[in-house]
Amino acid sequence: MTDSSAKSPVTLVSAPGKVLVVGGYLVLDRAHSGLVVGTDACLYAAVQTQAKAGLASETSPSSSSTASTTIPIFVQSPQFESAWWKYSFDVESNALAQNESADNGTNGFVQVVLQATLGLVSQYKPAKLRQLLASSGSDGSGLKIVLLADNDFYSQRETLEKMGLDLSSASLEKLPRMCGTGTTLKNVHKTGLGSSAAMVTSLVGAILSHFGVVSQSDLDPSKASSEEARRSFRLIHNIAQYTHCLAQGKVGSGFDVSAAVYGSHV
Repeated sequence: MTDSSAKSPVTLVSAPGKVLVVGGYLVLDRAHSGLVVGTDACLYAAVQTQAKAGLASETSPSSSSTASTTIPIFVQSPQFESAWWKYSFDVESNALAQNESADNGTNGFVQVVLQATLGLVSQYKPAKLRQLLASSGSDGSGLKIVLLADNDFYSQRETLEKMGLDLSSASLEKLPRMCGTGTTLKNVHKTGLGSSAAMVTSLVGAILSHFGVVSQSDLDPSKASSEEARRSFRLIHNIAQYTHCLAQGKVGSGFDVSAAVYGSHV
């Protein structure tokens, strides 16, 4: 969806988590089937074109300006401690570079997705990148990306204990949506709903939608049966599968990414 009330439109795309009921690596053999269920808990990726002054305020004072052929990109995951990364994408070479991060670390999933999706944008919608680059030269515009997750993706035990609440589903309902984890991304305890696959999928969808490679209307579930919508979902699925495997360094069954794109299915 697009938040048209903002001064600069925000493209927001969500992707659900998964619960594997039957299957696993057996589905790599076409003779076998599996059943995966999409959850109502989602990962969210918001993409906005923003002035560099806004980007710089999120980072350290030592942030330096980018070269004339590069677009600055700021990625933040505010539910975690020390979770922001600053990149630049060169529109001439289609190369992505990480310039800074909160803890001098990297986020392989985010980096691979940015490289692949912006490279695709440069092929499908080069004028969009050139337009963003032109504004970068005059007012320093760049991309700001915010990643958020529903609470079910991470263990809330410590949060509930700090609040003096019982470890129950009723207590979980009392927590604010997308509450802070109180720890780093590296140390957070996950619940196994496929947060990395959902994050990759939502980020791929948000970037491709933001630049018009896929139409935002195609992502409306009520239009999922149209040929254009099927094309858009297929493109997002293929890029998400590719980048997720590349970031993990291995080829899995792919059911988690598939569920993040298509929801529950066999």
